[in-house]
Amino acid sequence: MTTDEAAAQLESIARSDDFVGRSSELVDGWSSAGAGIEMIDPILSFIERHPDIDFGSPGPLVHFVERFYGNGYDRKLLDSIERRPTPLTTWMLNRVVNGTKAPAARSALIDAMRAITVHPLADDSTRQAANRFIERAAG
Repeated sequence: MTTDEAAAQLESIARSDDFVGRSSELVDGWSSAGAGIEMIDPILSFIERHPDIDFGSPGPLVHFVERFYGNGYDRKLLDSIERRPTPLTTWMLNRVVNGTKAPAARSALIDAMRAITVHPLADDSTRQAANRFIERAAG
């Protein structure tokens, strides 16, 4: 399975009436085929291109990439957010913030969340979500 093939598979289900179910099938297939961290970039790029899809709560794609927390996922997520933050990637960052206990690392992640609030490609709902997460993190 190449990353181009994964990207094509994702695009083929983008307009599915059952996106969560179809993405779950893809993730199951990728896992069975031994796909790993190389899938993070095509998944995050897909989320950037399709911010309005209902990915689930948080959904199979997020669960798949979060398996690589601490092994490159965190940096790739930050790179994605620097390119184009979306409501889902903002929520994903919040999940990383919540799981980070080291004060310096947590502070850096919250700074990344603050950057979303002024990012030129972030829409209003993404900015509002980032502000809510910042308030909770400061609480």
